[in-house]
Amino acid sequence: MARNEKEESIHIGFRETITLVLPYFQKKLWGQIKAVIWIVLYLSLFQLFVLRIPIKEAGLIIFGISAVVLGLTFFLEGLFLGLMPLAEALGLRLPQKLGLVSIMVFSVLMGVGATLAEPAISILRACGSKVAPWDAPLLYFLLNEGSVYLYLSIAIGVGVSVVFGMLRFLFGFSLMRILVPTIFILLGVSIYAYFDENLKLISGLAWDSGAVTTGPVTVPLVVALGIGISKVAEKNEQSSAYGVVTLASLFPILSVFLVGMYFSGKLPKPMPEEIFFKQGITLTQAKLLLGDSKWTPPIKKESISQPPSTKEFYQKAKENILNAFQMAMRAILPISIFLLLFLTLILREKIPYLEEVFLGIGFSVIGLSLFNFGIIFGLNKLGSQVGGKLPSTFRSIELIDSTKFIPNFNPKSVLKAVNEEGKEEKFFYLKERKSYTGIPYHEENWNPKSKIYEYIPIHGPIFGKEDNLLGYLVVLVFAFFLGYSATLAEPALSALGNTVEETTVGTFRKSLLIQSVAVGVGLGTLLGMLKILLEIPLVWILVPVYLTLLILNTFSKSEFIDIAWDSAGVTTGPITVPLIIAMGLGIGNQMGTVDGFGVLAAASAFPILSVLIMGMIVEKSRKLSLRDLELKEK
Repeated sequence: MARNEKEESIHIGFRETITLVLPYFQKKLWGQIKAVIWIVLYLSLFQLFVLRIPIKEAGLIIFGISAVVLGLTFFLEGLFLGLMPLAEALGLRLPQKLGLVSIMVFSVLMGVGATLAEPAISILRACGSKVAPWDAPLLYFLLNEGSVYLYLSIAIGVGVSVVFGMLRFLFGFSLMRILVPTIFILLGVSIYAYFDENLKLISGLAWDSGAVTTGPVTVPLVVALGIGISKVAEKNEQSSAYGVVTLASLFPILSVFLVGMYFSGKLPKPMPEEIFFKQGITLTQAKLLLGDSKWTPPIKKESISQPPSTKEFYQKAKENILNAFQMAMRAILPISIFLLLFLTLILREKIPYLEEVFLGIGFSVIGLSLFNFGIIFGLNKLGSQVGGKLPSTFRSIELIDSTKFIPNFNPKSVLKAVNEEGKEEKFFYLKERKSYTGIPYHEENWNPKSKIYEYIPIHGPIFGKEDNLLGYLVVLVFAFFLGYSATLAEPALSALGNTVEETTVGTFRKSLLIQSVAVGVGLGTLLGMLKILLEIPLVWILVPVYLTLLILNTFSKSEFIDIAWDSAGVTTGPITVPLIIAMGLGIGNQMGTVDGFGVLAAASAFPILSVLIMGMIVEKSRKLSLRDLELKEK
């Protein structure tokens, strides 16, 4: 409803303002809590009662997750108040005042800006420390010194996809015209990468990058822009809006591969750690890989690491808070300024409800700062912990985060025992409260200078002997229900279900879509976990799946095709993405797997398959019902 500018302003006090705003804020906050609480409880209870390992730094993790929830509440509200109205206003005016080339240039720039503002993209920055430069030089480079190239390649990929999305909005052509050739190109590039040592190890990162881009910034902004253009172009905005999410998740995969191909020849191939430390790489490669012009081969530390002091912890927390705020400013302000300047200087339009827009931008910065901080101290820590301890179901693992430092240790307290093979092993007794525990003694863990002995506890296998089948099965069941339950909690999927039920006139029910997508994500997460456990190349999973999808497309109705391909994008929200990536890297590190990526890629592919199959069943059921109705009428 239009505002009446002649109406007098109504002034209310602070207490009345709180009374009006608080119920609205509580509703929004509760919506985010519902999206987060189930998956966090699932992971926490699984670690406590199945893995039987306490959660380290539980208070800090709870604080971090609370920051994520509060941050998302502010961020999404700011998005709807500030950036989305600007995008829709631009969409309405662009076709009226600018030509096709100008619209395409604008679309690229907006896609780039929106991607850099995505909350989930910050998780990639936190993954760099989990990769060794000698195991996967190209992967290490893209996550550390070359992270700028990674982010820009993802952003440009989304920008190009927005161009195709806007062209589709303007001309209303079929999604399949872009989808089929793009899939064939991606599969071809993935097969080529499989035979290159460096490129093979970034395949998981490239395919996961597509899932990172379809978050709460890119999708609403692109759809808002597209709806504005659709209104002017007199297209059906609901039907043409399908497919945008798909395009935004495919083109970044190709752009990451292209950047990888460019740097692959400039970086060394994977090599053993010993060779890397003995100057197994050239000075030029070292400068590019490690970013230090005065680089010298690192020397492995022999001194035993000490837990950080309280002062060091608070200093690190302060730095992370500052970094989180700076990252939020760099993400939100450029896209906001770009949209504002474009609307006022290029299109010469008055900004509607300027105060609300600025309030929304402020909310977005505050929300994204809290979210980035929460990622570091909450979701990333929880995901890494659970992932790192999952192999204890079938294998004995070291609990690094439970390392004990025993001061004033005396080697004279070490005893000897004989194992089943008749070999001598050293140990000592440690008194904890009123009980005595036998601790293995390893001479390399003893520091004579500080007189501290470092002890890393061993845990597992929980369900039998080493590498037992039941333990593997427990991990796979856990992975399925993780993907299934996380999908049910995604608000974007519920919104898509409502839209689908309306546009298909009840033929494809909301509950049916949600269950189809959830089962698909569960199966995909299961296969992604299997890929890490058994070190299966990602291309072996994705090529057969996507070829099957293209075959099913030929037998499916166009409306179900668009719905199926978009359903994969809405499942990878800002909560699911960081948790699954952190968990995949955690279990990969524990298993000694170099590439812990790829779980998201599999989790995004299988819901397309399940929805296409369900769409075919629904269509067949509809035809049978119509046939029965015709027979009854006769």
